[in-house]
Parts: sequence; structure tokens; C-alpha cells
Amino acid sequence: MKRFTIASLLIGSSLMAAMGANMPSFNDFDTNKDGKITQQEFESTQQARMQQKAESGKMMKNAVNAPAFSDIDTNGDGAISKDEFANHQKNNMMNKRSQMGQGMRQGQNN
Repeated sequence: MKRFTIASLLIGSSLMAAMGANMPSFNDFDTNKDGKITQQEFESTQQARMQQKAESGKMMKNAVNAPAFSDIDTNGDGAISKDEFANHQKNNMMNKRSQMGQGMRQGQNN
């Protein structure tokens, strides 16, 4: 049982590191480098990323779950700040960790 738990933790850590490496940065979206992301920058960058994935043959399984601009622009000022972007990514990572933890716990109960 201990070996299974340790193996699960190691695999989970590796998966989380891989997911983090795949996440876009604020600078990827701030194409004019003015310190904020407009809706146009957000949508064009998101579209370009999806096109790159499709062209490289990567699966697009989470495309329907992609966040909307308004999901990240929490203060509604029409621009995404570095803080808003970081908070959104942090919340995403926490949700993914929670989902992974639930999956591991379910596996232990089997």
C-alpha cells in the first residue's frame, strides 16, 4: 500500500510539472508588450495556439473548456493584468491537482 501511494505521488508530481510546462505565459498573450492583455490579443493568441496544436497533430480535447476573456478579466476593465492572469492560472492548477487527487483516491479504493 505504501509503495502504491509513493508511486502515485511521484507520477502525480511528474504530471503536474508537465502540465505547468504546457501552460502559456502572460507574455505569450501580451503581444504588444504593454503590460496588459486586450480581448483582441487574448482571442488571437488563443486561436493561434489551437491552430498550432491542430497542425502538430495534438489532440484538442480541452478546447471547449478554454477560458473566455471575461473569466480572466475579473475586474471587468477590458484588460487582463498580470495579477488576473496569474490568479487564473493558479486556480486552474489547484483545480487540476484536486481532480488528480480525487482520481488517485478512487484508485486506492479499488
